Amino acid sequence: MAMWMALLVAPIQAVIGDFHGLNTLKHQPAKIAAIEGHWENVGNEPTPLILFGWPDMKAEKTKYAVEIPYLGSLILTHTLTEQVPALKSFKPEDRPNSTIVFWSFRVMVGLGFLMIFTGLWSLWLRKRGTLYQSRAFLYLALWMGPAGLIAMLAGWFTTEIGRQPWVVYGLMRTADASSGHSFGQMSLTLGLFVVVYFTLFGVGLGYMMRLVRKGPIVNEGKEQKQGGPGRQRTPARPLSAAVEGSEDGDPSDSLNKGN
Repeated sequence: MAMWMALLVAPIQAVIGDFHGLNTLKHQPAKIAAIEGHWENVGNEPTPLILFGWPDMKAEKTKYAVEIPYLGSLILTHTLTEQVPALKSFKPEDRPNSTIVFWSFRVMVGLGFLMIFTGLWSLWLRKRGTLYQSRAFLYLALWMGPAGLIAMLAGWFTTEIGRQPWVVYGLMRTADASSGHSFGQMSLTLGLFVVVYFTLFGVGLGYMMRLVRKGPIVNEGKEQKQGGPGRQRTPARPLSAAVEGSEDGDPSDSLNKGN
């Protein structure tokens, strides 16, 4: 199910991202310039796409840039002639931190392409009948587990840091919108959030590990399937870790006795 989801949804997300980029170029051009690490336009030349590099905010240039000519204009304007706004066309105090958003954006996009690749590879293996036997693919699927969360956070960093120094773009600066709370008040609030979330995460993780240790339940009177690649096997019920099972390991017995 997860591989079907990756195969179908990841490409759709890429298309949605393209539309979002066009919208951002129209309404928050400085953010796009920072994401691209693009500092200045040369004459009427189309904008190249900088694959990798290190945007230096003080030097006002992207060091060690690896560029592909024309591709920046093609992706962001869907033409080979229009230029993308450059960071130097904005005042220094109005520029987002390109060093951060340049890389957070590439982490997000890179993981998105990996998701598409994983979905396509799974389809190829499924047709060959080796989806559950390919160790290389299974290791990739394992390591891709946190990819969605990491990509989401990277996109959030890109959106929020890329909007700076504005809370309402072009109208209200962050400095004008921040509340006058003391360091102690902010530290206490942050500390409480950390304690609450780590507690919830710890309890949830402990419960899931207990459920994993219990393993699949045995249906009394029915033939137990041995599982294996591509075979069905009855999983433990989500609430089964909350009660102590009987001697034969069936957690439902203790519930039945209680009734």
